[in-house]
Parts: sequence; structure tokens; C-alpha cells
Amino acid sequence: MKKTAVIFVLITLAAAVLLGAAGASAISNAYNIATEEVENIAGAVLAEYPQAEEVFVNAALDEENSTQAEGRSIMSRYGYGGASAADTEMKRSIRGYIIMLSLFIAAVILCGLTAITAAVRRRQRQEEDMLAILDSCLADDYSFENDSERLNALGNQHFADSLSKLGSKLKMKTWQLDSEQDSTKTLVTDISHQLKTPISAMKTCFDMYLEADSQKEKDEFLYRSMAQMDRLESLAAALINISRLETGMIELKTEKASLTDIIISALNTVYQKSIDKEVLIETGEITDMELELDSRWTAEAIANIIDNGIKYSPAGSRIDIRVSRLYSFVRIEIEDRGIGIPRNEQNRIFRRFYRGDNDTVRAQEGSGVGLYLSRTIIERQGGTISVRSAEGEGSTFIIQLPLRS
Repeated sequence: MKKTAVIFVLITLAAAVLLGAAGASAISNAYNIATEEVENIAGAVLAEYPQAEEVFVNAALDEENSTQAEGRSIMSRYGYGGASAADTEMKRSIRGYIIMLSLFIAAVILCGLTAITAAVRRRQRQEEDMLAILDSCLADDYSFENDSERLNALGNQHFADSLSKLGSKLKMKTWQLDSEQDSTKTLVTDISHQLKTPISAMKTCFDMYLEADSQKEKDEFLYRSMAQMDRLESLAAALINISRLETGMIELKTEKASLTDIIISALNTVYQKSIDKEVLIETGEITDMELELDSRWTAEAIANIIDNGIKYSPAGSRIDIRVSRLYSFVRIEIEDRGIGIPRNEQNRIFRRFYRGDNDTVRAQEGSGVGLYLSRTIIERQGGTISVRSAEGEGSTFIIQLPLRS
């Protein structure tokens, strides 16, 4: 719009200059013709009557034109009557100038109206395109973000770029919202399924307790209820941690931490369980090093893996923990002598709520969230976790953590 206005003003100024030059030229031409006629008359009269020179000069310099009436009367007797070539040229020049001026004004008005009409229509089209894009946003259609032709039609490159960025951001936000909704639905379904078993078992135990005939039977069912209560409490704590991690309520705080302290904290968590199961945990000599990660959650991730090894290892067996430092990360290996993991399940054990089909696994209490939590915590800190195992020959979990965040 501004560019069009500037061009129109420049064209108008150029035309005005040309028209003014034409008018000045016409007036100058008429003046020259009149001057030539006076000079011709003066030359003829003074050549014949030199003594009249003083009279002629005085008349030419007479600003009041006191003898103009007598001169007009004399000239009219010879048919001069004001219709001299100078008069004719003057009138013709003025008429031409008026015509040119009228045409110029008409052209300016016409061009102005045309430019204004075109600008209004262009603005209307741009507004319609803008409204169409906004309607697309409301309909969750962000295909315009990569349609350069459609965006350029808006006429403002900065505005088009801003709309493209807005479309990209809204598209990402919509995708994240849909993903979060799907994740929430899946989480609610999984939680409902996981809570159903211990709650049903507790209800059954209480029903049996009420129908028991002896105190011994009542004590037995109370003991079973307490076991299910412990299982439910453990499951609820795991589910709370999962939901907090996945919804961003828990943020992993990066800080300088000692690797030895992290491993000791993890071992303290599973120490009593290893004593009860008579599973020896060997760490060997660990060279301490400083990492940049969340020490509390990293310790919990390592503890979950050790706990998993204790759970599925026979009494009297051993778990080895080995630590080695590489160029940019530290490698932690946790090796047990348990039941091992079939090859077809090794890519699934880190899924949420996954438990293998092995009868030994099904016989053990668990919710299938420990390894999932470990993977989530480690990967969110830039690390990796994998497993090397063979059925019946134990498992080795390999954790790699970056030395720097």
C-alpha cells in the first residue's frame, strides 16, 4: 500500500512539472510574438519618421497607457481590431494550457481512484486470506505453514513469517496435547488394571475373614490382607512416580554428584532385601568420579535394577557391580545369576507394566514398573540402558551415564 502511494505521488509530481513547463513555454512564446510585433511597428515608423523616436519611447514607457484609446481607434480603421497574431497566439496558448490542465486533473483523479480501488480490493483479498488462515487454525489445520504462495499473498513478509511460526508452534502444541491425552488415557487404563488385582485380593481376604470359624483362620486372612496392602502401597508409590515423571511434575535437577555416593545410596535401598534373600552383592573397587545428574533419581534407577536382580536370583547367588570410565561417559554393569531373560522379551522388559510370561516371574510379586522407571530416569539425563542375557544364565544390565550434562 505504501509503495503504491509513493509511486502515485512521484508520477503526479512529474506530470505537474511537465505541465508547468508546457504552460510556461506557451506563455513565453506568446510574449515573444507580441514583442516582435511591437519591434516591427517601431522599426517601420521610426525609419520613416526619425523625429518621432522620443515620442515612441515615451509612449512605450508610459505605465498609465494614456494614449491607448487613440491608438486602438487608429488601428481599428485598418482592421487590426485586437485580432493580431500575438492576441491569437496568446488565446490559443491559454486554451491549450487550460485543456492540458483539465486533462491532467482528470488523469490524476482517474489514476487516484483506480489506485485506491485496487488497494482496497487487494486489502480485502488479504483480509479474506488472513481470515481463512485463522479459520484453518481453529479447525486444527496448519498446512498453511509450508504454503509460501498462500503466505506471500498476504503482502507482508514479516507478518507471513510470523503466521508460519505461529502455525508451526500451534501444530506442535496440538500434537503434544493429543500425545498427552493418549498417554493419560493409557496410564489411567494401566493403573486401573494394576490396582484391580490387589484390591480384589484384599476384598476376598476380608470376606473370608468375616466367614472364618477360628481365630487362626482370621489371623491367616489378616496376614494375607496385610501382604496385599503392602503390595498395593508399593504399587501406588510406583504409579505416583510414573505419573509425576510423565506429566513433568518431577524435574530431574542436574547437579554435581559423586558416583560412589550414588551407588551406596542404591545399595542401602536394597540391602535388607539382599540379606533376606541371601544374595551377595559384590562391587569390587570403584574409582570415584564426579558426574552431573540428579543423584537421588539416578540412585533409585540403579536400585530398581539391583532389586530386579535380587528378586529373580536364587538364594546364595551373587550380583556383581562393575564400573569403568570411558572417554565421555561412565559404564555401570550389574550382573546377576538369575533366571535370565528370553531374547524375544529383552526389548520389552523396559515397557511400562510389562512382566514376562515365565512362571517364576508370575510367581513373584511385582508391578512391572521398576525397569520402566529406570529407563525413563536414565534416558532423560542423556544416558542409555540395555540388557545382555540368556535364558537360565542370568542377566547383565548395562547403564551408560554422561560425565557431563
